[in-house]
Amino acid sequence: MAGAPVHAVRARARHRHRAARAVVCLQDLDGASMSPIPHVVVVDQSPTSGSPAGSCVLTQVQGLLSDHRVTVFADQCELPVGERLAWKRVPVPRKPLFLRYVAFQCLARLKLLAWRLAGGRAALVQATQGQFVGADIVYAHFCHRAYLQGPWKQSGVRGPRRWARWINHRFNAWTEARAVARATRVVVPSLGLAREVAACYPGSESKLVTIPNPVDTDRFRRPPGFDRAAARAGFGLPQHAFVFAFVALGDFSRKGLGLVIEALAGLEPRLRERARLLVVGGQPGEIESFRQLTLRHGVDGSVRFLGLQADVRPCLWCADGFVFPSTYETFSLAVHQAAAAALPLVVTRGLYGVEELVHDGVNGWAVERRAQAIRAAMQALLELPADELHRMGEASRRAVQRCHPGAFVDSWRRLYAQMLGTGDAVAPRTATGGGAA
Repeated sequence: MAGAPVHAVRARARHRHRAARAVVCLQDLDGASMSPIPHVVVVDQSPTSGSPAGSCVLTQVQGLLSDHRVTVFADQCELPVGERLAWKRVPVPRKPLFLRYVAFQCLARLKLLAWRLAGGRAALVQATQGQFVGADIVYAHFCHRAYLQGPWKQSGVRGPRRWARWINHRFNAWTEARAVARATRVVVPSLGLAREVAACYPGSESKLVTIPNPVDTDRFRRPPGFDRAAARAGFGLPQHAFVFAFVALGDFSRKGLGLVIEALAGLEPRLRERARLLVVGGQPGEIESFRQLTLRHGVDGSVRFLGLQADVRPCLWCADGFVFPSTYETFSLAVHQAAAAALPLVVTRGLYGVEELVHDGVNGWAVERRAQAIRAAMQALLELPADELHRMGEASRRAVQRCHPGAFVDSWRRLYAQMLGTGDAVAPRTATGGGAA
């Protein structure tokens, strides 16, 4: 390949050699030979449903087991061990976070070395973020270097917690840089994050592949028999109200809840009387501080704080719109789940992952991160007739189908086939939307 760096050519040759060795020929009941099945290694601290990055790995591996053998190196794992799946546990302390990351880096490398010395062979090694430097595929859900250069400076965290988080981000930025440099492919969930990685690590552009995170669109679609009136009554919401939902595990300041409360307070009186804000998530201390903010703005009677919920779907299904003016996201699962629940969306302009989803006037609005702009979009939704509101919600639901788990697994399957030379090569989407292989 003309112009290709020497290390890239060597990496491709290494992949072909691994692929030739790390295959298993299965036989059917009649003894007829079937196609060889590649064996891949996946390194992730916690491929579980409770981990934002790990849940994506969970969906990916579950979908790939039909035509791949997988060995997972992880501390925790919800994947079912069986004929095609093995789990090599890498036990690490849960806290402090920095120690957990350092311990996993060291122990995962030792565990993988021991596995290889015992005869283990892999056609590909995939690792989340910089958790294993030297992996063929880096699956990046974040860019620590970019975060430290930008959003970190606006973080509201203070005191010892700020120092602890800074040390953790610095360590991960260091391992991230080394992992990206040595990887053949870097998979990210959004074009925005791809641009960020490309800007932070020159030379990575040709490695970047964008695969949107999986969203269980079927699970978040409101069922025909859902009792919306009963759900609203249970949440203390009037039946006649226009309900805006806001969902976040925490970090309400960065997610923009203060701006939403300010926007709500600034609505025209006739519209403010109808509007309600349903806040899902947050810890007790954080909720109390924002409850005080609603008192200061005079909208305490219009905002309901539910705290963390085991199932957020009823909260979305009883809402009329979703508002989320976050300052920084790499994908924002909450917005995509709201879209799957057929809600019109009000989000921050340029928010990664969401910029591909929201189209102004079609399924919502992407606005400047100012209370006045948020208020204008909320007011526009409040004034829409019911049929137009329904049309926008359905447009959201259609737009998020690109993130269906089946599409997600198919994208990974094509990438593996491209790298192993077992199928048609598919050019990856890069930070500028082009492809290079």
